[in-house]
Amino acid sequence: MITFTPEQEQYLQLAQSRAYYEGMRDGIHRYAHWRDGVQYVGTTGRTLKEALEDVNQAESDLMDRYNELNML
Repeated sequence: MITFTPEQEQYLQLAQSRAYYEGMRDGIHRYAHWRDGVQYVGTTGRTLKEALEDVNQAESDLMDRYNELNML
């Protein structure tokens, strides 16, 4: 069984989180479509820019929580 130090475990969690959000951004880009000169995501009228801003904000919030935990 492999054991990790708390620092290694935290690094792995951060790396997994970053990969998750990178995959979200990639998927959003791949399934965006053009209509009337604007890129949209899905069928709800949400623009690509809005969708990516939401993903970036969610990632930023998660990173802020990690940083707050580091300060404890």
